[in-house]
Amino acid sequence: MHRVKRRKIEDKREDSPESVRLALAGMTGPEELSDSTEVVEMDDVNPNRFQVEKHTWDGLRKIIHNSHKNTRVVINKAPHDFQFVQKDETSPQSHRIYYLGMPYASRDNALLYSDIPRKVRKDALLVLSWKPMLNHFQASPRDGSFSREEELLRERKRLGVSGITSYEYHRPSGLLLFQANSSLYYCSDGGNNTFTTTPMRPVEIKSESPGTRMDPKICHGDPNFIGFINNNDIWVTSIETGEERRLTFCHKGIGNPKEDPKSAGIATFVTQEEFDRFTGYWWSPAAREESDGGKTLQVLYEEVDESNVEIIHVPSPALEERKTDVYRYPCAGSKNPDITLKIVEIRTDNLGKIISTQEKELLAPFTSLFPWAEYITRAGWTKDGKYAWAVMMDRRQQRLQLVLLPPALFIPAHQAEASRQETLEALGDSVHPFIIYQETSDIWINVHDIFNPLVQTSDEEITFVTVNESKTGFCHLYKITSMLQRGSYAWANGYTHSEGNIVTEHRLVPAGILHGKLIVKKPIPIVFYFKGD
Repeated sequence: MHRVKRRKIEDKREDSPESVRLALAGMTGPEELSDSTEVVEMDDVNPNRFQVEKHTWDGLRKIIHNSHKNTRVVINKAPHDFQFVQKDETSPQSHRIYYLGMPYASRDNALLYSDIPRKVRKDALLVLSWKPMLNHFQASPRDGSFSREEELLRERKRLGVSGITSYEYHRPSGLLLFQANSSLYYCSDGGNNTFTTTPMRPVEIKSESPGTRMDPKICHGDPNFIGFINNNDIWVTSIETGEERRLTFCHKGIGNPKEDPKSAGIATFVTQEEFDRFTGYWWSPAAREESDGGKTLQVLYEEVDESNVEIIHVPSPALEERKTDVYRYPCAGSKNPDITLKIVEIRTDNLGKIISTQEKELLAPFTSLFPWAEYITRAGWTKDGKYAWAVMMDRRQQRLQLVLLPPALFIPAHQAEASRQETLEALGDSVHPFIIYQETSDIWINVHDIFNPLVQTSDEEITFVTVNESKTGFCHLYKITSMLQRGSYAWANGYTHSEGNIVTEHRLVPAGILHGKLIVKKPIPIVFYFKGD
């Protein structure tokens, strides 16, 4: 090896700080050299190649700002919200993937798809092309503005992108539903239809009701019906007949939170901020077939009463208006909203037209059945629609219960006392909630999305998969079998709360979990795919 000579800097002393800095910049550390390393004289190297461009402070700030902006763009462009749909055996593709992503040269999220070839070379890198599902569709508001409800939801979800930010897919029918331009749209692909090969034009779901329609959902028992939230109440519309019906009547529409504290189907502020639950109603996956050819559809929902929640005044973002917005905000240590669970039933005829709707409430007050529960962190239905379920936590977030709620536990609301008593007597004493899992912690319990009930083979027990951190200090999957022990409750004579634990078996599935998301579950055989570390 040869030594590297320092290059003299004209009009500078050879041992000046700048000359030393330039010399060191061109040197290689001793540990990085070997006998085969080619060393050149500095006089033979063009120094302009290694000079760093100088910037002013303002210039550096702009560079950093642009780098942060580029990082956000890269993150937002990553595809997400995948739906894998299997194609038929005759297709050259095995699956179609639907997802949201930001196409090249676009600033809006779009609904995209990719087809997976049935035959793939193992030694080749398969790169799937992004294909637009929609044809030249403007998903963002044309004037760039959102309604107040949309702005608040975007803030709480920390959404930094525009365009289509969520969608729903109904596999049997191939129905795709999404919200855009402060309206609702749908299109169909797969399912009962053929898979498209060209971009489609979505159909707008028209509405005569004022206000923005939020949180749209497909009724999986009958995909012709779409649920949504409008002015703090639950509505339903039929994409087949165009019929629109209001299901709940909690909100008066006064526009003043002081005088209008109730809502239905909307997650409370605390639930959104602390537990990442942004919905408050859930369609039953099963529809009950009636003798006349019609159906009965069910919606489980959370009803919220914020009468006792503090009111705060926040300056309006539109400063020129010189006014304040009024909100219900539960400050630390103050009272949270009163909550309960209800069901609304929708009766249709054989033509799919709505005949009637009925609101149902718990046969005993929520505070009597679950006096310790402060939050409903998660809720939904089992896959067969046999039970509704809810995850409840206390205020200190140190106690959690997972409860099954039979639909028979809900009786018609707003009955006269005599009629209500007759209903309770006719109900019998075998209908009651089932506490199938509970957890306690001395610190706090992290809320997650993992509750996967397996196929129920017996009416006497239910098996499901969830996660637990309190047993080992690490988040692990557990397969749990809970006995559905039948009790005797004289509902007509009143109800007295008593504690009980009916969990009979815990079996650890040896795997860690990352981010609390269970990716895929195949019921037969039982195979779980998960992210972990």
